[in-house]
Amino acid sequence: MDVSIDAVDLGWLVQVCLVRARAKLCCQKGRKMGYKCFLAYRVYETYTDASKKCQERGGRMAMPRDRKEQEALAEYVKSVFHGNWPVWLGINDERSEDLYLFEDTTRVTYFQWRKHFLSSQPDGGKRENCVAMSSDDGDWWDTYCERRMYYLCEFDV
Repeated sequence: MDVSIDAVDLGWLVQVCLVRARAKLCCQKGRKMGYKCFLAYRVYETYTDASKKCQERGGRMAMPRDRKEQEALAEYVKSVFHGNWPVWLGINDERSEDLYLFEDTTRVTYFQWRKHFLSSQPDGGKRENCVAMSSDDGDWWDTYCERRMYYLCEFDV
């Protein structure tokens, strides 16, 4: 039986292999959680640019879907960024105020908003539409999407 692969199929196959290789490398440097690998980047980017960088690497911005994933991600972020550093997550309410969506447009059902007697989150109204995680305690807060900060990508493994 002859098996032939045309240029389009070959290009697709190479892309799949590259994405899998990147995911494997990611988990050597990052943190594997279930079927995901998270990797922190110590480069300042806006929300939009961070999202593009994750996609260029074959992933997407980190999307913690439940408490277990959030706690593991917060522990990882704390080990990478010592001190209190904001880190982008793949969550925003740019489409509709207070309707928080992940980068893949699914609705966020678990939240880890910062609760403080002086300033509870979210508190930015229509001005602050993107979500960041604090590296010291893992709490979330809303902020300006144009702000430049570190970011987290996730990859399927």
